[in-house]
Amino acid sequence: MRKRYLGIIGAMLVLMVLASGCISSGGSSPTTTTTTTQNLPFTKEQLESAVAGIKSYEYVMDVKTYNGTKLVATLHSSVAIDKENEMKSSATVANKTGKLVYAIYYYTTKAGFVTLTNKSGLVNWQFSCYEAGKGPEVNSTLLDNLWKDFPLENATVTTEGDYYLITVNHTIWSEGGSEKDYSGTVTVKLTKDLVPVEITQKAYYRKEDQRWVDEITIEIRNVNAVSVKPPETLVDYLESQGLDLEELLGKC
Repeated sequence: MRKRYLGIIGAMLVLMVLASGCISSGGSSPTTTTTTTQNLPFTKEQLESAVAGIKSYEYVMDVKTYNGTKLVATLHSSVAIDKENEMKSSATVANKTGKLVYAIYYYTTKAGFVTLTNKSGLVNWQFSCYEAGKGPEVNSTLLDNLWKDFPLENATVTTEGDYYLITVNHTIWSEGGSEKDYSGTVTVKLTKDLVPVEITQKAYYRKEDQRWVDEITIEIRNVNAVSVKPPETLVDYLESQGLDLEELLGKC
């Protein structure tokens, strides 16, 4: 089964064996609610412009999948991106029924990249330099795709202190080009400058006559203030093999 999420996750690799969703953020601050597009305090163009101004950031994503109320799969991912310097670092670990499915560690500069993968205990690594005139793809990222397919016309906006909460309750998934029984909620938390700081998503669906729930929570941090560093697990593994990450990339 292949599910397509609302453009929130975009082309991100997260999970084929797991599903994804969200936990809404809470708060006791007084709220005001707007329910029509005409009354929204911002436009889609303004949201896109705010994202376009973000040149570096990091995010932490947690994915949980439940069969009924039983937690059966999880994924944790930490990613740092610097578009201007063409650098990216990521560490992703996925577990199913308490056992490791895979772990992927990745680090790239404009010159080359190194990856380390562990698939159910099978470990391998790869190093490569980019060809002349080519480099890493750091433009197709989480935030670049955030508003692409977002149904703002169906959104409800509330305020929570110094933040906006944009929430959509919608059937937003399709399978094989046709609508299926997926329903859920997406909430994006923004600063008053329209910078995203949290994305939460929850999906309800049936598979093999069983009820499933997928949850995603994404926290966005250090906007335009990130220093991209390689994952420690990747650095430690290479050192155990007698290799130095910076020396490897220095060959490019």
